[in-house]
Parts: sequence; structure tokens; C-alpha cells
Amino acid sequence: MFADSKFLGYLSAGLDAAAVPAGAKLIVAFSGGPDSSALLAGLAELRRERNFTLFASHVNHQIRPDASRRYQDSASRISESLGIDFEAPTVDVPALAAASRISIETAARTARYEVLAQAVTRYEAVGVVTGHTRDDQAETVLLHASRGSGLKGIAGMSFNSTLRIPDNDIELKLFRPMLDTPRAECIEYCKKVGIKPVTDDSNTSRAYTRNRLRLDILPLLNEAIPEASRALARLAKNSSSDLDIINWVVDKYLIAASHGSGVYARFTAEHLPDGLVARMLMKGYESHVGHSHNLERTHISGMVRQLSGRSGTSTELPNGVEFYVDKESFGFRSNGDDDCPYPVSLKTVDLELPGITEVGDGVTINARIIDRPENLNADDSHITFATPALLTQSLRLRSRVNGDRFQPLGMRPQVKLQDFFVGAGVPERWRNRVPIVESENGIIWVAGYRLAEWAKVRPEHDQVTRLELAGAGPRTGA
Repeated sequence: MFADSKFLGYLSAGLDAAAVPAGAKLIVAFSGGPDSSALLAGLAELRRERNFTLFASHVNHQIRPDASRRYQDSASRISESLGIDFEAPTVDVPALAAASRISIETAARTARYEVLAQAVTRYEAVGVVTGHTRDDQAETVLLHASRGSGLKGIAGMSFNSTLRIPDNDIELKLFRPMLDTPRAECIEYCKKVGIKPVTDDSNTSRAYTRNRLRLDILPLLNEAIPEASRALARLAKNSSSDLDIINWVVDKYLIAASHGSGVYARFTAEHLPDGLVARMLMKGYESHVGHSHNLERTHISGMVRQLSGRSGTSTELPNGVEFYVDKESFGFRSNGDDDCPYPVSLKTVDLELPGITEVGDGVTINARIIDRPENLNADDSHITFATPALLTQSLRLRSRVNGDRFQPLGMRPQVKLQDFFVGAGVPERWRNRVPIVESENGIIWVAGYRLAEWAKVRPEHDQVTRLELAGAGPRTGA
């Protein structure tokens, strides 16, 4: 009926750009305004050609109850006239904003996408189609540029993306097929097909930054520079293309650095430009959390500095994440993650020699006297060979205490245990859990790291004390 419409040409090309599959079930985010009304009507016109199944979802935000009800009724009538199934879940956005201490705008956006994600699951849809236009893209680029955003912000919205909603496991596929479509074409198409869209009173309020851009700034910019909105949208496309190249490089280096489970080899970042390292850290954080919300430039620059500094350090980041730098690796941990190979609660107990002593959490120390082996350098850091004279001493197992000192094997002076931990690259989060074996003569063994000089095997010893820390995990963080 309206196949010759210029708007449908834009929409059809946009569906291809967004890679919306033929035969897809789609949830249409439908406010009832000009943009989403044109989208819904256009999809209805193209559904036979593309074999789409459409569902219109209108979220009643309850921000102004009377107006919200009016908008919902209008959206319902439009959907019915187009022969499209309609639903209108209600969310008390003001109450949500107050409870979460966030803005009405943020609460509405979060609630809207959560409801849409539920609709996708309920209808087994491919994803959600939104009515963002070329004008929306221009506003987004201008808004991000004015806030000093990087390339990601300037790239604006994409035709096809996956939205991850913070604080839950929702991943929502979004299609934005109208990013090349001027808003004026949407208004014209609505007139052509006889649809009277809803006019949301809040869109004229200059209390919102985006509205001031739409109502005041962009009209002036387009007057001063004709087609400025189109140029800003083109800037977003160009930036997105450049960002694809950058992301390809970042992924290449991050994959090469990965040890799995969010742990990365530190040496891979040693000779890279700070800008590339920053993007690797951003991507690592996003991979760990699922999104990068609340991660600011100060956090990123702090991580870059930390990575080039001393090992064994950690920094708190947003969303309950800790960034840590160890001697040979770095990575991200969340609350509840535990990469330490040593028991959480280390027992202070007498050590049996010979015998097996429970350390805690299934970890034990096996101590026995054996014939001297040919090679005193065990391949396993959790095994050491010490003087057989320990058989005549009272051995004890404990964790570190303030003021601990010992003389590491091969070193002349005594050192503070704290300084030894730093030099050995023992992560700060592990240090209170490293088992210490001692006697009345002092520290014998910092388990998993170093024997004391005084407790070493001497040439005249035919037998040795073999100490093994069994059941401890691998030292992947050190």
C-alpha cells in the first residue's frame, strides 16, 4: 500500500544494516510517539515481505499517572489499527528512583529495558527494535562530545548491539534500524498512513539536557551549518569504523595475555603504549563485570599507573571489583572471589615431625626425615628440604605477625618479612594467609616461598627434613 514511501526505503535499508533476520519475532519498543509509531507502522507494512512476527510493548512509567494512562490508551489504539499484539506493563518509576537514589530518567531507562528483556524471553523473540533516529544519533554524539567523551562515546549508538543491564544477568539484543532516518521522515510517514502519534509533554521540558540539545542547540547548529545533524551521524559511523579497528587490536593483545578466568600475563603490557594498555584494562574490566558502567577515566589511568608500579598491590573499582597487580600477572576480582592458594583461617598449631599436620581448609604440612636426595632443588615450590636438626626442635605453624624477620636462603642479612613479601611479589591479599613454620631458633620456612639460611641442608648431612605443603592451590597470582 505504501511501498513507494521514502520512509520505508530508509527503514528497509536500516533493517539490513542492523542485520535483523528474516522470519524474526520482534518486540517493538513502542511509546506511541512519532518515531516509534512510524517504526511500528513501517514494520507492519514490511512484515509480510520479511516474514516478521511483531509485538508492541509500551511501558507505563507512572511518572505522571493521568498522562501515562492517556499515552497508553493512544498506543493501544495505534497497535490495534495496525493489527499488532499490544502489551503495557506498568512500572512505578518514581518509587524506583527514590528507592535506588537515582534520577527519574535513569530509573525509567533501566526499568524499560528490564521489562523489554522480559518480553523477549516471554515471546521467544530475537530482540527489541527501537525507534532511535538520525536526529537521536546527532544528539547523542553532541552530548558525548560536550562531556569530553572518547571514541566510544563519539561512535554513538549502533544499528545492532547487545545491552547488558547492571546488577542482573540480563543481556538484551537491540536493533536500531532508523539511525539513518531523519525524524522529519517519521512525522511525514505517520501523516501518510493516518496515524496520530502521542505528544509527550516531558519532551518539551528544558529541565533535561537532551531536550535542550534537541530544542535549542541542534536547530541553531543546523541553521549555522546546514545538514549538521547528518554530519554528526556520519561522524558516529566513521568513529564506529575506527573503533572496530582499535577493538580488534585490543582483543588480539588481551587474548594473547590471558591465562583464563580473568588473569593476564603482566609482561605483555610492558612495552605497549599507555593508550593501548588503558583500552586492554577497560576491556578486561568489562569482560569481568559484563559492562563498564561507572568506570571513569580516573579509574583507568590509576590502573595503568598501578600496572607499571610495584607488585602485590590492589585497587577498589566500581561495582564491587578489585584490580590487582602481582609479580607476573594482573586481573580483576569481585567480592567473594578468592584466588589465594592458602587457607582462609590458618591454624596456629604445633607441627609434628615426623607427621602430617592439618593447616586448615584441607591443606596439610607433611614433615618427615628422609635420605638426602641428589637434587635439593625441588621442582615444586610447596616442597623444601631442611636440616635434619629440626627433629630435635619444637616446630610450630602460624601466620605472620608484626615485626617478623628472617634470613632467606642465600642472603646474608636478616630482612623484615614484609620486605621479603614485597620483593618476592607475594600479593598483599595473600600475606596474612601464608603459612610460617618456625622453631625456637626463628622462622624456618615461609611455606611456598623460601627456606631460612640457618635451616639449610649442609654438606655433612646424610639425611634431611622434607617439608611439603599439600592441598594448596597453584600460585597463579604471584
